[in-house]
Amino acid sequence: MASSSATWPKFTPRWGRLPVEQYLILNSRQRYWNHSSSEPNDQQRLRLVREYIHLDNIPKEWDPTDFGEAWHEPDPNDADPSFAPKRIPTEHEVETILRPWRSQDLRKRAWEIWCAKDRGYPVMLRTYYGNGQEGDIKFTEYIQVSDTYEGADCHALNDAELFNFGSDWRRIFDILPEIAGCQYHQPDYDASDINNVVEIRPSAHYPRRPDQEMLDEDYADLEEEIRNSKAEHPDWKDDLDILLEPGDTVIRSLLRAATITWIIIVDEETFRTDTLLFKYLDMHQNVTVEGRLELDQGYIDEMLMRWEDGGRPLGFIMENGTVGERYKLSTESGRNFFRLSDDLEYQADNANPEVDE
Repeated sequence: MASSSATWPKFTPRWGRLPVEQYLILNSRQRYWNHSSSEPNDQQRLRLVREYIHLDNIPKEWDPTDFGEAWHEPDPNDADPSFAPKRIPTEHEVETILRPWRSQDLRKRAWEIWCAKDRGYPVMLRTYYGNGQEGDIKFTEYIQVSDTYEGADCHALNDAELFNFGSDWRRIFDILPEIAGCQYHQPDYDASDINNVVEIRPSAHYPRRPDQEMLDEDYADLEEEIRNSKAEHPDWKDDLDILLEPGDTVIRSLLRAATITWIIIVDEETFRTDTLLFKYLDMHQNVTVEGRLELDQGYIDEMLMRWEDGGRPLGFIMENGTVGERYKLSTESGRNFFRLSDDLEYQADNANPEVDE
C-alpha cells in the first residue's frame, strides 16, 4: 500500500490532533471512555466512534487549526503550542485508546480527509477485491477520472486488508469517521460585496446539521410543487414516491440541503460496468440520493467544483438518482422531513429538518 500523499505529505498529526480523538479521550463527568468498564476496549471504542459521527456539531476547540487553514506552514512534527489540541492525551490514553485503533498511516489519511471535508471532496472507496491484479489495474484507471485521486491515496482508498467491505460499505465510518463530514465552512466575513465587507461572528462549532436558511428557502416553494405534482399524477396515492420526480425540483433541492457529505464507491458492479456508485449522505449517514455515473473526468471534476461552490445547480446524480429509503414519501421519516402529512398535505408547522439515524 502506498503512503499517503496530498496537501500534507510530511505531516504526522500528534496524538489528540483529530477531533474524533478528542472525543474519545474526554473525561468530564458525563463522558466518555470508562477505564474501569467491563466492556472490551475495542467495543467501547467502536461505540464511541459511532456516537461521534452522529453529533450535531463538532466544537472548534477540538480542531483549533480550522481544518488546517490557520496554519501557513505547519510544523511537520505538529509541535506548535499555539495550535495544540484542546487536550493532550496521556501516554496511557494513547496506548490504551488511540494507538490500537489506527496506524499512523491511517491517521495521516484521516487528517487529509478531515481538512478536505471543508471543501467537500469525497473519498473513492474500493469495496470489492475479488478480481486480483485485473482489479488493481482497473482501479488505477478509475482514479484518473479526477486529479483529486491521482497521486493522493488519502482519498483513493484501495486496500484489501482494510476496506474489503463488499456491500457493507458503511463500515468505513468505523475506520475513518472523518468521512462523515461537516457543513460548509463559514468564513469570518461576507465578501460577496467587495465594497461592503461584513464581519460575521465566528461560530464555536463546525456544524453538521442541515442549513436551516437553505431549507426554509426551499420549504417556501414546496407546497405549490407538491400540488402541481399531484395534478400531473392523479394516481399518486397508489405510489407516493412517484412525486419524487427527477429534475431541478424543490424536493431535490431539499435533499441537497440535507446532504453534508458524499462518497464514491468502487464495488463489484463498478468493475463489471465501469460505472462509479455515488452516495450522498446526511448527518447520520443516511442516503439522501444515490446513483451511478460512467467514467467522465470532465463531468466528475465539474461535480467536485459544484459541491465546493455550494451545490447549485444540483448535478446529474442529485437530480436523477434514486432517493434514499429514509427520505421516500412512502416512509414516515421522509414525510416528516418534507413537512407532509400522511396524505402529502404540506404542514408548515411540522418543522423537522433532520431524519433520525
